[in-house]
Amino acid sequence: MAGSINQDAMRDLNLKLMLQMLFNRPQTSRIEIANHLKLNKSTISSLYTTLSNQGYISEIGQGMSSEAGGRRPILIKFNRHYGYSINFELGHHHLRMMVNWINGEKISFSSTPVIDQPIEAIVEMMKIQIHQVSIPKATHGLLGISIAINGIVDHNQVVDSPFIDMGSINLADALAEFGVPVMLENEANLAAIAASDYLIHPTERNIIALDVHNGIGAGIIINHKLYRGRHGQAGEVGRSIFYPEPQARVIRPIEESFSEDALFDRLKDIKKIAHLDRNRFLQYYRSDDPEAQQLMLEFINAITFILYNLDQSFSPDIIYLQSRIVGEIPSLINNIEARYAELSATNQPAIQLSPMIEDAPLYGGAAVITHQALGLTNYDLHLNL
Repeated sequence: MAGSINQDAMRDLNLKLMLQMLFNRPQTSRIEIANHLKLNKSTISSLYTTLSNQGYISEIGQGMSSEAGGRRPILIKFNRHYGYSINFELGHHHLRMMVNWINGEKISFSSTPVIDQPIEAIVEMMKIQIHQVSIPKATHGLLGISIAINGIVDHNQVVDSPFIDMGSINLADALAEFGVPVMLENEANLAAIAASDYLIHPTERNIIALDVHNGIGAGIIINHKLYRGRHGQAGEVGRSIFYPEPQARVIRPIEESFSEDALFDRLKDIKKIAHLDRNRFLQYYRSDDPEAQQLMLEFINAITFILYNLDQSFSPDIIYLQSRIVGEIPSLINNIEARYAELSATNQPAIQLSPMIEDAPLYGGAAVITHQALGLTNYDLHLNL
């Protein structure tokens, strides 16, 4: 009995390793897989039959024969049409939805305003949008749903949502009618997962995604694994405080002054106007308005201090900054790097503006669903943008 169990476990491991290799390469062959995994031809043939019957393999033609001659190998690749995921970001102002193939590629994207909408109405919007998705090419249809949350998530439950009142709604239960896994996660955590699975070289095992939007949060990847901390609260750097002046009577979290929304509110109060959004703020800044210029300087300083403290705490290989303001004015990265150099002239971390500023949490959700659907939760996968 023990021998049978060991054989079954070994076969399952080999199946996962073969599926991982198939997924991560644009094309391969049975002989290449056999050589890489050091398995004999009969074992590879059996594994191949299983994966092919499950719909994971597409044959794409014949490759070149070896220098010794012989039969030309059949080239294969992962079947991206195996299925798809639907991924939401439940933001303060918009409900964003992205549909992705299982290999990570985007199929479609939409954004719906939800300002002042109750969570019950937003859930109904999500259901309508899910019902409207039709992907005939997807062999196994919908594989899972992810929801990126601006708040703290623990054990697939929203435990704190500062921007949207969740009331008594359980999002996973609310979408259970679709019969697929429903995964909830903090948006910064999903941004870090997206960076890890879509952008990072395998040697970069420790990364941080700093998300600066409505609030400020950091997704932390340590040794290729998401670090969530106690009750999912790791990375809530926006709730940190600068060391206050001795006479300070009120101690405020950093994000109350230096999130993007806070920045817009501060200029709105200074200008005494009813509404000010990102575009209006940037108009003031680009026109050399002194008050907007001063606020931007304070913003750059604050973000640099946060980056410095994150580097001192975790010493990551790379930090991805996700800020729509910086995305609109990429030269601000140079300002951040220059300010950082004033704090530490040596050993500065690699700081990059994320290429997925608008949709990293959606791509991160797609990555999580892909890992779950393939049974490769703890395996490195390289997804396609």
